[in-house]
Amino acid sequence: MLNKTAIYKEVIKNFDMQRTSDKADLNKRRKTVYKAVPRIEEIDNEINLTGIKIAKQIMSSPDESGKFVIELKNELNSLKTEKNNLLKANNFPKDYLEMRYRCEKCKDTGFIGNKECSCFTQMLVDKAYSNSNIREIAKKENFDNFNINLYSPVIKEKEGISPRENIQRILAVCVDFTKNFGCKKENLLFYGKPGLGKTFLCSSIAKELLDKGVTVLYLTAPEMFRQLEDEKFSRKDEYEKSGFLDDMMSVDLLIIDDLGTEFPTAFTNSELFDILNTRMISKKPVIVSTNLEISDIQGHYSDRVTSRIIGVYRFLKFIGDDIRVEKRFSSK
Repeated sequence: MLNKTAIYKEVIKNFDMQRTSDKADLNKRRKTVYKAVPRIEEIDNEINLTGIKIAKQIMSSPDESGKFVIELKNELNSLKTEKNNLLKANNFPKDYLEMRYRCEKCKDTGFIGNKECSCFTQMLVDKAYSNSNIREIAKKENFDNFNINLYSPVIKEKEGISPRENIQRILAVCVDFTKNFGCKKENLLFYGKPGLGKTFLCSSIAKELLDKGVTVLYLTAPEMFRQLEDEKFSRKDEYEKSGFLDDMMSVDLLIIDDLGTEFPTAFTNSELFDILNTRMISKKPVIVSTNLEISDIQGHYSDRVTSRIIGVYRFLKFIGDDIRVEKRFSSK
């Protein structure tokens, strides 16, 4: 893994490249319009000269500058109106000659004032941890593609509810979590047998929040503990370290998938408690996904860890048969 300084430089370079791409794209669209409607190029040139006209007038006749500025503003509005009418008449969108940014908040600079934009922070996370970059996965695994019909409508006697009705309730909780993120301080625990959609819904939540500019770190438990071990016991000095633990504590949402699949040690118990406890104190949400039952969690982890989970997490149990099998057969 690159150290944090190297990653930071790479992200800065990416934003520079993005702005260059933004400008090139605008110039390409501008040439297309100018070729189709030459008058629009004339209008843009006249608009660009307005500032020069104002400066000259203020210098030559400062007493009448106010009146002249008003006249030029009226002229400017008239030119913009004509330009918009020409774009519409020639089937170009109204904003066709405006810069298009991936992030409207920072205009693809990565910063709002002197503060890092959330898109910049998320790119740092994505660059540092390959497992956190779930944007490609989320193109398929998102709320729009979640199929509740893969779950049986037959009531399970032990649960008193059908898998389909159960997943509808869980889905509603997940959607509410994304809609009210930042307002409601809630942690979620997905548990149940493998293949019931836990990871799919983790990805769906991440996708919704990433689209809103929320920073998300998504890791499997084995990967998380491996990174922590590397960071804790590395001989590198602080300047060279990746800053993994800091990132885990600072992102808006931490998702730990497949908890319980890591090799349990005193180290993993201690680190898991510190993570859950620190984020609880700082009121930063965590979503945990596990194939373990609640009783297994209590046997798998220390009392301190289980008390944190039982005390502050909303339990969502996934029931039914493996939907991956259902999906495989239904797609044939």
